[in-house]
Amino acid sequence: MLLSTYREVLWNLVTKNLKAKYAGSVLGMLWAFINPLLLALIISFVFTNIFKASSGNFYLFILSGMLPWTFLSGSLQESAMSIPANAALLRQFPLPREIIPLSVVLANFILLLFGFFAVIPLFLMADPGMIFMLPLLIAALVLLFVFTLGLSLLLSAVCVNSRDITHILNTFLMFWLWLTPVFYSIDMVPAGYRVMVDANPAHPFIILFRHALLRDTSGSSHELITGLMLSLLVLAAGTLVFSRKEKGFLKRI
Repeated sequence: MLLSTYREVLWNLVTKNLKAKYAGSVLGMLWAFINPLLLALIISFVFTNIFKASSGNFYLFILSGMLPWTFLSGSLQESAMSIPANAALLRQFPLPREIIPLSVVLANFILLLFGFFAVIPLFLMADPGMIFMLPLLIAALVLLFVFTLGLSLLLSAVCVNSRDITHILNTFLMFWLWLTPVFYSIDMVPAGYRVMVDANPAHPFIILFRHALLRDTSGSSHELITGLMLSLLVLAAGTLVFSRKEKGFLKRI
């Protein structure tokens, strides 16, 4: 009902968000591909040439984790202050409040899709058989979107009342990044610390993307089930928290 009734408003918010990101930029949305690719190349160079940790197409390994992580972290950073940032709009029009964080996640999801369209040829050149993993990649995209939306709803609602969270969010996301197997595989983690990585809610989603893009089917069904349960649980929790707090938004923004 929300999407059908307010789809035009939602799309306007999404396009506004995208235009604001790349205002004055010559390359525009190409930066959605260029930034994670450059970071992947830099990290790959450091690991392969300085630390001698790996070889081969290590940049593809990193890129398979960087793209989904960039979407997740970017959506959370922007959702944190999305309600106060749109205070004038919410006061002027009787819109459902959840449309605000939803528009943020959708805008970042479009950039994620754009990034994947740009880099899929790199994975296909490395392994043409990767084309048969596209259904798993689509499933990973859907599950990550639902998971991110749930977290964004929760975070946007909580930050209206507790804005101190926004000041520590970047530090938390950096810590979360290094607990997530983006720059390393689970085999590289010492046995005593693996429980921390396994308990990381972002872990199954990153592994799903890695399975799909690098054509590794080991454990895919387990990650799919875990990702499905996590995404639905987080979406339910985010929706519940948001619905309980949204009545007081206008008094605090």
